[in-house]
Amino acid sequence: MVIVKRKILSLWERLYLPEVLRGLSITFRKMFEPRVTRQYPEEGLPTDGVTRGQPRLVVKDDGNIACVSCGLCEAACPAYAITIDGQETDRFIEREPERFDIDMLRCILCGFCEEACPKDAIYMSNELELADYTREALAYDMEKLKRPASAMRERMDYVKKINDRW
Repeated sequence: MVIVKRKILSLWERLYLPEVLRGLSITFRKMFEPRVTRQYPEEGLPTDGVTRGQPRLVVKDDGNIACVSCGLCEAACPAYAITIDGQETDRFIEREPERFDIDMLRCILCGFCEEACPKDAIYMSNELELADYTREALAYDMEKLKRPASAMRERMDYVKKINDRW
């Protein structure tokens, strides 16, 4: 049997005054620091190239979608949120999506679709707000996903810089 000798506390230690005074001093100091509360709807969330928001399809300068319906983003999606149906086009050796849907209720914003795309057709945008009144409104179709390449330039440059380091 092991006997543990307990330290005998003084009156000062038994009153816990040092801990209480230290806690009050921290509270008093924090009262005079500037506030860091963000007034959300009025103040937008800060974004930059690293921000990984909702996925978007890139529309090239000629008006065509960069996607060729290869299905790699659909296969890479761990949440099974992407659905693609391809169709042939009259352009030489090219396909395009007839249907491209992303169920944003399932999307986990992981960015695997962006990494898997060989044609740089899908990028994570800086659009962070994801709220609506119905579930159907959060099933994005191709028209809701399209963004011009100029609007996605900051994220595209960031991804290119990251990939070019190898």
